[in-house]
Amino acid sequence: MRYRIRLETMNDVNKFVGMAGKYPGKITLTDGENFTVNGKSLLGAMYTFEWDKIYCESDGEIYLYIKDFIVEESDIEE
Repeated sequence: MRYRIRLETMNDVNKFVGMAGKYPGKITLTDGENFTVNGKSLLGAMYTFEWDKIYCESDGEIYLYIKDFIVEESDIEE
């Protein structure tokens, strides 16, 4: 599964990594083009501050885990 997410503050990153650690499968964060980092890594998640877009990818359904971070299409300001 793939969802566009928003991580804007260190508090967001800490909450996201804490949640990701509870998910039993693999979670990665990607900019959709060039970079991919481990979604369970604090340093990896902090690296996403440099990206314009952040996508969360997993090997299973993770919506309930990350629903607070998902960017709805109506919320995207581009």
